[in-house]
Amino acid sequence: MKIEVKPGEKLSILVVDDEDDIRETLIMFLDMMEIFDFIVQAKDGSEATRKCQNQNFDIIVTDLLMPSVKGIEFIQNLRIQEKRTRVEEFTPIIILSANITGEEVQKAIHFGIKNVVTKPCTADEFINKVSEVLLKHKRNKVRVTKD
Repeated sequence: MKIEVKPGEKLSILVVDDEDDIRETLIMFLDMMEIFDFIVQAKDGSEATRKCQNQNFDIIVTDLLMPSVKGIEFIQNLRIQEKRTRVEEFTPIIILSANITGEEVQKAIHFGIKNVVTKPCTADEFINKVSEVLLKHKRNKVRVTKD
């Protein structure tokens, strides 16, 4: 199975993680998918919040444990912003974290997030989760083709 972007559509993704090497690895995995026109990165929730004020993303991948503004705080800020601007659909989010607590899971569920990938992960695990989320939430932009 391969995902491709429908003609005339563009896909964007925001990757939020405080570790440079993790962001670089995730971007490499996303490049392997060959479907994203815009791959934007942020080093913490504060920078991610600013970037979300200037651009809408098709999907967001975020860590939880970061300096300054943590992942759950960023998600909460994003949801408030999305409610204020009355978006048709909340931005799909994948949490990528090594240490996710039960409390954080409950908060994530409260914000409508059901997609979690634990660190470390393989390229296949990450790409499969991104593909799953795109097929569920962005069918207007992507389609499945045979290899």
